[in-house]
Amino acid sequence: MAFQIRRDNLFAVFLCIGMLMTVQSSETDMYRLKYIKNSLEDPFNDKSIDFHESFKGGLIVGYVFSLSCSVMLTCMIYSKCVQFNKRKNNNLNKAKELGKYICSIMSTRTRMVTNQMHELLHPWLARKEIKEISILLGRLTSTIWLEELRDTTDCFAIDNAIGVGKMGMMYQGNLPNGQLLAVKRLSNYRLFERQFLLETTIMSRYRHKNIVPMLGFCIEGKERLLAYEYMSNGRLSKWLYPLKSEVIRLKWPERVNIALGLARGLSWLHHSCDLGIVHFNIYSQCILLDENFEPKISNFGQAKFMNPNIEDHLSTMFKVNDGKKDVYDFGSVLFELITGKTYNELTRSSTTTNLYDNPSNFYNAIDKSLPGQGFENGVCALLKIACECVKPINQRPTMLEVYNNLSNTSKSQYVSSGDSNPTGGSQIASGIL
Repeated sequence: MAFQIRRDNLFAVFLCIGMLMTVQSSETDMYRLKYIKNSLEDPFNDKSIDFHESFKGGLIVGYVFSLSCSVMLTCMIYSKCVQFNKRKNNNLNKAKELGKYICSIMSTRTRMVTNQMHELLHPWLARKEIKEISILLGRLTSTIWLEELRDTTDCFAIDNAIGVGKMGMMYQGNLPNGQLLAVKRLSNYRLFERQFLLETTIMSRYRHKNIVPMLGFCIEGKERLLAYEYMSNGRLSKWLYPLKSEVIRLKWPERVNIALGLARGLSWLHHSCDLGIVHFNIYSQCILLDENFEPKISNFGQAKFMNPNIEDHLSTMFKVNDGKKDVYDFGSVLFELITGKTYNELTRSSTTTNLYDNPSNFYNAIDKSLPGQGFENGVCALLKIACECVKPINQRPTMLEVYNNLSNTSKSQYVSSGDSNPTGGSQIASGIL
């Protein structure tokens, strides 16, 4: 607006200049005054008419000239303003680029310093942790002899091998009383000291219907062995991903019961266990199924604690603020039960972002064996719960909320859990046989 006003003022100035130039270009001032006087006295005088024509022509020329000058000046000013704005924008863009560059340098430098600090501290922290773990392991006393485990597995015969994992081989054994057990024999006792310590401490101290019962452990020389109650239906992953030659399929009520039992176990670990245990490694291969397809959580080698006891050095070493990692992993297992794929596998095969925002995004991925059995409402309800679990960490529910939601959903459909209390199960002292 200010520029528009200035432009109008300039136009008036140039118009006046044009008129003055027109007057000066006609005749002398006295001559003009004489004709002006005559024209006033006798408007029909020829000379007066000539003067009017002359003045009219001069006024037109002056107007055109002033208009041309105004337009030219306006264009010049506008051009200068555009150039100034361009230079200003260019300078602003350059300033932004420079700012980004400086921030990038600072960020890179910060990362370099952080990494250097980590590199300097990591070996020291690692050595400190290893030393402390070794001390704690030295305080453990075997609850089962190596000779007994050799006898139950026929000296760890390959025919008795039932699986292999990251930590070592798993063997099936038979106790003299006829009880079956699963024996995990660590392949490298130095490499898995932390996992061994956490497994023995947690699983020998706590009991719950959805946690694999530990029967004992052995520390003898370089041997590290863990003995568990045998689970006849093996890993959940075996049922979700059967071999082509196998036709085994989990029915929907069994899948819901597995989800409910897993949620119950994790809810108990998070909210009723005194240390607030977070498993940190929930997936279908670490969930075992007994003869009734009741799920049992195993593999506590990555566990951490939300409520560490200052007198319990192990729990203070591996502290975590919340159990949201387990909530996400549970949601991923729930997707496996519904679709046969983990959440990460589903997101990799889709171009849609934030799939969890709408459960209908997964309808086409539902296991082909489930539709048509009358469980469509239940499938959709569990999909909704699964989506809640894999949301960003600040939007995820707690495991207790997940369990209550799942329990209410299953009761309204068709499955009775038989145990509506997620904190069921008893806590016993260490020294399990």
